[in-house]
Amino acid sequence: MGFAVSAGKATLLELSTVYGVEDLYDIIEIIMIDAHNERVIAQEK
Repeated sequence: MGFAVSAGKATLLELSTVYGVEDLYDIIEIIMIDAHNERVIAQEK
């Protein structure tokens, strides 16, 4: 949960009331893909 919150993709309130565990895994996947894409872009510069 902290990973999603610190990345700014969700709040603790959202994770405890709106989103379920599957949603959390989707958010984590999005964060990881964003980080990968940022590394690729940085290498191309």
